[in-house]
Amino acid sequence: MIWRLSIAGRAGHDEPVNSQATKKRRTSAVNTHYLNPHAPGCPWHAAAELVGAPNIKWCETTVCSWISEPANTWSNALYLVFAVVIYVQCRKSSHLELRWMGPAMFFMGLFSLVYHASNNYVTQVFDFIGMYLLVFWFLVINLRRCGFIERASQVKVWTLLSVACTGLVHAMYLTGLKFQLIVAVGVLAIIATEVIARRKDAAERVPIGNFVVGLCFVGVAQVASLMDGSRTLCVPDHAWLQGHAIWHVLAAIGLYFAYLHYRQMDFDRLPPR
Repeated sequence: MIWRLSIAGRAGHDEPVNSQATKKRRTSAVNTHYLNPHAPGCPWHAAAELVGAPNIKWCETTVCSWISEPANTWSNALYLVFAVVIYVQCRKSSHLELRWMGPAMFFMGLFSLVYHASNNYVTQVFDFIGMYLLVFWFLVINLRRCGFIERASQVKVWTLLSVACTGLVHAMYLTGLKFQLIVAVGVLAIIATEVIARRKDAAERVPIGNFVVGLCFVGVAQVASLMDGSRTLCVPDHAWLQGHAIWHVLAAIGLYFAYLHYRQMDFDRLPPR
């Protein structure tokens, strides 16, 4: 069964944005662009009133519980599983480039899990910080492969990107712009720098299969998330069939393949030394 609901709606609460019932849930403490997804009296309602509501309401029904979006919350578990696998495989590596990928994916999954459990703006910001930890790490490695930065600058550039884009999230939040675009731009930058690195140095042409497979998984994941956000595919009360939950599962698989791609590289010889 396919439902189409307003972006601010949820099962039993899909009133027009300007209705009286909806106005009562409007967040006023931080920004009036967004609606509090939690009903009054629910565990997370006061927090969303205090720090602000997230900038998007996913299709899944926001239940009156400490786990406000069960499918979107627990689907992050696969990030944690892959994080442990990567950590075990790389914990003895002499290369920070690989050792950091496991912890980065762990925090990415943990922050996303907490965000979907609580559904407020502050935890949403941490959700994006979690994505930056891994996405920008891949990008920084590619920038080094292209010869744009030195090994000694990797952490500094990664930190600068993460901090700057976190600030950009808040600026876009205040103006009502969709800061989900930041991560999309980051992924496009990874693709572009991958192409540049492979063209610039023949030695950088490690087998591309894992990268392509990972990109396919992330692409399908993005389609599922867009269908959820646009309410093209939306069954609010389904226990697991949620587009954004599917995004979590497929993106986790895609990121693991991305890790396998970078694991093929000899980081000791990457330019510049």
